[in-house]
Amino acid sequence: MAEPRLVDYYSILNLPPKADLAGIEAAYARLSDDLMRQAQYDDSAREAMQRLNEAYAVLSKPELRREYDRAFFRAELERLEREARAAQRRRNLAGNILVAALGLVVAVQAAALLYLGWDSATALFRAIADWLI
Repeated sequence: MAEPRLVDYYSILNLPPKADLAGIEAAYARLSDDLMRQAQYDDSAREAMQRLNEAYAVLSKPELRREYDRAFFRAELERLEREARAAQRRRNLAGNILVAALGLVVAVQAAALLYLGWDSATALFRAIADWLI
């Protein structure tokens, strides 16, 4: 069963989600004045006023707003969490590839030592060390 879609109270008040309480109150006052004037001539303004009152009732109370934000922005939070998990998987994969590449280098060096023999490899390492010094 699909989860019912929440009403976007921020768009009803024409506010960004980061609006503070003073912004919410100012938007409510401005919009309610406009709707009260329109209600004299338009019946749909009464319905809009009910939605406005509902939006203000939720967003003006910090606890209700937190619950609303938690539910309304759940999809966005889940998307961000998925992206963070994907980034962590990519970092883990890169680390694993690096460890595997270093292991391969060590294995190749060990194979070269076995093939050349310890004395030849030691002479080669000494020649390289003398050249570097």
